[in-house]
Amino acid sequence: MEYINVQMMDLKSTKIKETVTSNEDGSYTIFLNSRFTQEQLNDAYIHAIGHIDRDDFNKGSADVVEAYAHGLTEL
Repeated sequence: MEYINVQMMDLKSTKIKETVTSNEDGSYTIFLNSRFTQEQLNDAYIHAIGHIDRDDFNKGSADVVEAYAHGLTEL
């Protein structure tokens, strides 16, 4: 598996639990929003890992990728 860095930070919103970036060196950084409970952050982490495992960063529209991740459409 790729190198994955996880950072906790206050994203100043209760709408975003996590965000993931693909880094230039091929690694990934998952930012978890510290405003959520541990259980919610565990789910958010699993969601983020799913994006990495599916190589979603090379699939275009984030809206389409999220819809697919939530089972709302097929890619």
